[in-house]
Amino acid sequence: MGIDWVSLFFCYFSGILLSRDFIVMPGRKKKAHEARLRRKGFIPVRLKVKKKIAVPKATRMASISQLESLEEAQPGSLDEFPFLSDPKTMEYIEGSRTMFIMRGLPGSGKSSLAKQIADAYGNTVVCSADDFRYVDGVYVFDRTKLQESHEKCRELARLSADSSINVLIVDNTNIRVWEFKYYLEIARRKQYTVVLVEPRTPWKWDVHELAKKNGHDVPGRKIREMAGRFEIAVPLYFGWFLNGDDSARVLTVGEQVLKQLSEVREFAEEFKCYSESGTGSLDLTKYFTREAFTGNKNSIHCTAMFTKYGKVPGSEAYTTSEMVVNSCGQVFRIEIVGFLITPRTFGARVRLTAYQKKLWGQDDYETVNHGTPVRGVRSRNISGDSESWDGGLPSSPSLSNRFARLGIEEEIFDEGAADNLANTATEHESEDTERDYKFCPTWGFGRRAHITLGCAAGIPPVQTGLDLIEVISTEAMTSDLSGVESTHESAASDLESVTSELSLISDPGSFSIKKGEARCYGDGRWVVYLDKSIHVDAMFSGFY
Repeated sequence: MGIDWVSLFFCYFSGILLSRDFIVMPGRKKKAHEARLRRKGFIPVRLKVKKKIAVPKATRMASISQLESLEEAQPGSLDEFPFLSDPKTMEYIEGSRTMFIMRGLPGSGKSSLAKQIADAYGNTVVCSADDFRYVDGVYVFDRTKLQESHEKCRELARLSADSSINVLIVDNTNIRVWEFKYYLEIARRKQYTVVLVEPRTPWKWDVHELAKKNGHDVPGRKIREMAGRFEIAVPLYFGWFLNGDDSARVLTVGEQVLKQLSEVREFAEEFKCYSESGTGSLDLTKYFTREAFTGNKNSIHCTAMFTKYGKVPGSEAYTTSEMVVNSCGQVFRIEIVGFLITPRTFGARVRLTAYQKKLWGQDDYETVNHGTPVRGVRSRNISGDSESWDGGLPSSPSLSNRFARLGIEEEIFDEGAADNLANTATEHESEDTERDYKFCPTWGFGRRAHITLGCAAGIPPVQTGLDLIEVISTEAMTSDLSGVESTHESAASDLESVTSELSLISDPGSFSIKKGEARCYGDGRWVVYLDKSIHVDAMFSGFY
């Protein structure tokens, strides 16, 4: 019987491809055999950097027995975490600054997951208090040195951030929010996007399994006590965060738009009255500042849900919803379709995709309280540095009831809709797609999405969304609605009355600039409609 050389060669070649030496995970900068050496203890497993920094001795080798205990507590499929499975997200993280703060009980697979994140990226540092509790290679827990080990851990994180490490991983239990507050301050100061990560092992809350699986002999009694203290970390807000380079890019384009608008005679005449003297050249790049912004002034974001550390009704349900939990740490493509300029605020308008609307939790109908922080201009009332909004249910602007019957205004997220985000967005997807008018680029569910680029003195960033709500209502009233086909039964009876009211609003007219067209909607409200949308990547997470 002859030898089938073709089949033999195929089997041999397939065996080579499937061998461990040739399997390379997406985003890895090191070869597979280096990862295998690391697991055997020949390469430091807790520190993998491209730039040299002063590293305490305690971050050196982990023993083989320690690594084996970590292997036993592997979390679920990597597909559950976008930062370990999504090429787009991994590419973004490689070129950005991301801080992963691990949270979980002993034995839940937290450290194993932290190691997987570290192995997936270069220029990475893992900061763990456990690494400072080894004596001659043996883990020794000394309660009297507990504070000292955490101080060394914090010092390592600070040194790493100062050395421009791309990926910082804080691998402690972090049961309560105050326990990782120091690292949040580092993230704010050094422009890191924070992602809170919990393992998704089936036994993550099973005290008996955790007592058996943890590698430091933590008893079940202690684990049960820790579980009882575990806090849900609700941020100030959730949103899509741009990295440093893309933030600078969008801010630069914004400055160009302001300069081009300043050359439009009608715009310049209207805005000169808001300058300090009321005369002279118009420099809006100085008029709009970012001084009142929370966090790093050089980073920009699009807010998806304002939660105010849990004080807004429904914020905890939103935080713990499956859609939000699974999306944290994932990168999305953000589309900027234009810019909004008022005497109060300057912002970029964002058009959300159907999937992004599943994460949308802002109030598209929020009303505006009137005050006079800018000469004769309406603004929301504020108290000190914080907002006065109580997170109540939305109220509708003028004409909204009749527009709703025409299918123009849709329902928004409220405190009872956290588990139905996906269904809500899907219902509005087709309607929004059909009504993509040039001078009304964002309407319906999620139309308030924006990125605040600057504010006048004394104006909080939240005012940008309120200004946008007013502009969108005006856009709808000045747009040609003759092509709208409503699926609502009562639409026909209301169409005539709505049309008559729309006719009372004059055409604002258009002014050409290099990047598109500008329109004025009265009261100093100007909108720039871009000829070509701007697309940038942004990571979904919370600001804590």
